[in-house]
Amino acid sequence: MQHSSKVPAGSGRPRPWLRLPYALLLVLGLLAVGCKKDVSSIGVGLPDAQTNTGAYLIDTLTIRASTVLRDSVVTSGSDYLLVGRYSDPLLGTLTAKSFFRLGLMGAFQPDPTFVYDSLTLTLKPDTYRYGDTTKTQTLFEVHRLIDQLSDIKPLFAAPRFTPVNYDSTTLLNKGAAPVRRARPNADIIRLPLNDDFGRDLLAKAQAGQLATQDAFVAYLPGLVLTTAAADNAAIVRMSASAAGSAMILYYHDPTNPTAVLSTSFTPAARHFYQIKANRSTAGTPNLPKLSLQGISSTLTGEQTFVEGALGLQTRLEFPYLTDVQQFGQNITVTSATALTALVPPGSITPFAPLPPNLTIYFTDASNHPINIYLNSGIDATGKQVVGVPSLTGISAQTNIEQSVYSWPMAAYCQAVINRNIPNNGLLLSSVTSTLPNRVVLGGPRNTQNKLKLRLYFITAN
Repeated sequence: MQHSSKVPAGSGRPRPWLRLPYALLLVLGLLAVGCKKDVSSIGVGLPDAQTNTGAYLIDTLTIRASTVLRDSVVTSGSDYLLVGRYSDPLLGTLTAKSFFRLGLMGAFQPDPTFVYDSLTLTLKPDTYRYGDTTKTQTLFEVHRLIDQLSDIKPLFAAPRFTPVNYDSTTLLNKGAAPVRRARPNADIIRLPLNDDFGRDLLAKAQAGQLATQDAFVAYLPGLVLTTAAADNAAIVRMSASAAGSAMILYYHDPTNPTAVLSTSFTPAARHFYQIKANRSTAGTPNLPKLSLQGISSTLTGEQTFVEGALGLQTRLEFPYLTDVQQFGQNITVTSATALTALVPPGSITPFAPLPPNLTIYFTDASNHPINIYLNSGIDATGKQVVGVPSLTGISAQTNIEQSVYSWPMAAYCQAVINRNIPNNGLLLSSVTSTLPNRVVLGGPRNTQNKLKLRLYFITAN
């Protein structure tokens, strides 16, 4: 049975988990012994109300936690291109591919006498990797896009929202990309493209058929980057707008063969990426499959998930919060109220980066985010950051150091108790909402990594 204790007025502000001063802990312990405990409609054992004090502590308010799928993640607004495959032990095998239109940097009508040399796709990765960079993989296969990319509609990470057709034949010059490690310090990837394609491109341009952007896109709607069928190492991130990211056509003037001439086509015009997960390899059962579906933490190993690109979010509900009004009509929730969410140490791996921070949203009954409840916090260095950061603390259950998210809940609790907002709970989302960064949070019944909310309030009846 969950329990609660009554805190004498003036006993001081409570502090985050496991940091209550010794004197306050002693007082709470003595009062807990002397208080009658019973089960009430708010889901916890509460002390009888007394006239000599109006200060209360609900030690563990009932929480319901679930993992929600919101898979309408738009990636066409991102600057990134993601490609690769990685078998996440918890979420399954993640596969990413990127689609982009190429843009002309100016009028494109080379002299008819120019001679073709080569065609190369140059990509600029950054240091972000999701997966095991000690393994080798194909970097990358290149295909010709068949469908035009919409200029109006958003383009989504989930393939079922943005189906796109492309030629399965690779455009690589030798039929296969080089196999190498996706080293985080690799700053450039050069892929030689098919010479027949390059010669045709130059010939069409010399004939005046590709002089405008519209004509060029009609000839080549775009390119697609995929991983090879046997790859299973890491997802690599690249910048579509980085200087040097381009398909480059090399040619020369036969009257001056030593002078290198070239035309670049940049991928920044219109682009997006898709990520899907093969759940048959997932180590976590019962993850949500339908959009806006919520699965209780009791069905997912007493834990919940937050992951950006796949659209996994955590919903927290406090079903008995309004019943606190049985203690009086004039209730004030103190500013010390905080929610603590522990990250199971076994869920952390160097191959799957955590979200930098979490954004906390109000939600409706159907799991839609309404607006932001909290999107700032203080990191371990004392610096204010966007989102609620992960900090380090000592677990009460295991007495070991681990990651923890903790944020103030007083404003939310007060608004619900006063009936100013509906008691629909909160949604936890990654601030990097288009990347596959993921974090696991312990649920309210997790014996080692328990989700916990302590509610302190006073009555002035």
